[in-house]
Amino acid sequence: MQVSQIKEAFKKSGIKKNDSIIVHGDAGIAEQIKINKKDKVNFFLNLLIKLIGEKGSIIVPAFTYNACKTKIFDKQKDKAETGLFSEIFRKKKNINRTDHPIFSFSIYGKNFKYFQKASLNTCFGKKSIFEFFLKKNSKIICLGCELDRITFTHYIEEFLNVSYRYHKKFKIFDKNKKKNITIDYFVRNLNKRSNIDLSKLHKYLIKKKRIKEINFGRFKLLIVESKHFYNSCIELIKKDKNSLIKQN
Repeated sequence: MQVSQIKEAFKKSGIKKNDSIIVHGDAGIAEQIKINKKDKVNFFLNLLIKLIGEKGSIIVPAFTYNACKTKIFDKQKDKAETGLFSEIFRKKKNINRTDHPIFSFSIYGKNFKYFQKASLNTCFGKKSIFEFFLKKNSKIICLGCELDRITFTHYIEEFLNVSYRYHKKFKIFDKNKKKNITIDYFVRNLNKRSNIDLSKLHKYLIKKKRIKEINFGRFKLLIVESKHFYNSCIELIKKDKNSLIKQN
């Protein structure tokens, strides 16, 4: 894939300067770029940063699920457990990481302070960073992965209090803040068949013309506004409470 094709794909997607974008990415999308550089992921991320600019925001998951077991979170040292793409972005210069011990995000751009105000005492509930995403109507992007990777889904599930998840408390010691943080996590009920499956949602978004799908080499670039994603999930669940999960 040529650099010019990447720029053209972003142009078609509607992503532009000063946007606030949440990126769920796979490192494989960068490996297909035809350039004479070893670190293609960083090259790709630099293209994205240049496209969005300092007045926009690039938001990438840097989750640390293991903190639920270790009961310790070190924002500076703990790696992102969401893949190579996320970890490379986390380690870049001028990237700030939010303080949430489980669902932290690496953020580039001017809106970091706004998102940093989110509550640390909930993962997906009121005043969580996901609520801030909705208020900002951030664009959600999937690069080389499916909609199932979109964690914003769980914010909507908690808002609707779905039956296949329940509230569980975790107390995690924050090494940087030097204190324990008690967190409410709306976790999946492992006794119920409730693996996430957003195939119905995907079809619904296409039907309602609320999602864009752009060819990105051998992958797809999927983009949906958070408000469209939120409203579509609500509409589906009102018809079928299990619309977002696979029960088989």
